Amino acid sequence: MTIYLLMFVYVSFLAFFSLKYEDKAKELGFLVLPTFFFFLIIAGFRTSSVGGDLGTYIHIFESNHLQLPDLSNLFRSRFELGYLVSNIFLRNFSDHYPFLLFAYAFITLVAWFFVLYKHSKNVYMSLLIYLSSLGLFFYSLSNIRQGLAIALSFLGFHYLVKNKKVLASIFILLTPLFHTSGIVCLLFFPLKKIVLNKRAYQFVFILFLIIFPFIKQIATTFISFFPQYTSYLESSWFLESNKWAPIFLTIWYGIVLLLGELVIRKQKLSTEEEFIRSLFFISFLFTASTLQTSLFGRFAHYFTPFICLYIPMILSKIGEKKVQWILFYLVILVYASIFLVIVYFKADWYHVVPYRSVIVDWLFGN
Repeated sequence: MTIYLLMFVYVSFLAFFSLKYEDKAKELGFLVLPTFFFFLIIAGFRTSSVGGDLGTYIHIFESNHLQLPDLSNLFRSRFELGYLVSNIFLRNFSDHYPFLLFAYAFITLVAWFFVLYKHSKNVYMSLLIYLSSLGLFFYSLSNIRQGLAIALSFLGFHYLVKNKKVLASIFILLTPLFHTSGIVCLLFFPLKKIVLNKRAYQFVFILFLIIFPFIKQIATTFISFFPQYTSYLESSWFLESNKWAPIFLTIWYGIVLLLGELVIRKQKLSTEEEFIRSLFFISFLFTASTLQTSLFGRFAHYFTPFICLYIPMILSKIGEKKVQWILFYLVILVYASIFLVIVYFKADWYHVVPYRSVIVDWLFGN
């Protein structure tokens, strides 16, 4: 686990210096590339033990059991079309599993670093949140399909902001081809056009509270069309102390949302900032819905990345430096706590296991 702690400390220092020397943001920006390679070496050269679901993916890849389904079984297949095609394509080059993991890690991290570099007010704070959050970096180490789908949807967001609708459509439509739940990213299109005012947010929140007791029934209806996700209706999140994860996340996102609204209530936001605000609000609603069923946690994952942009955006809006620093340290403290919990105390939440590298295994013959 030491390597994960090293990553956290490294990114924390970069986030600190990036805030302290805001006038030298461009000079500090050159560190994004070596930071990317640091993350890539860790994620791309991990062994099959680093990730709870990897055993299944690796066995299927190495045994070459994947076949394209008949059209009639396309939506009932265990794996989505994009994942099937990418696996078959990658196996033409190598049947060794490190090649599969490196390829997925490379594409996933390129997307994340590119979007954060282009849109974050403090890219290193965003990377800190990415590393420490439930459902982001560590999740992608285990569930490579949805990890890549989330990254593709993040690219879709970037191109929507840039008004490159064709590219945005391509990446957003690719998302459900790697994980069916990615269909929820179609919401990006209307959310980009709609600017919600205070009353609209209040109305949507009240509407959510009304339908909250019926969320499990809604999830059951969804599963009737996609039975392969039946196991997600009530998963391990609802066993023993695991249920504290969605409770904590809901409370934390609610606090961040309220603080954010207090900061920006009298400020004019750009179109991009309004978009980020709306997407994070949806993230909060989906996260709260996981208190009823873990199925909607799969949808929440596509909106969780926007907290990586929302928090630095809010901090940048605070004119009083002392208040800005207090909130910065609060964010560091909260994410340090989350990091310690998911890495050391509740590692089973995201199947975080002691890191092991194929490079070390190759060198020492393991």
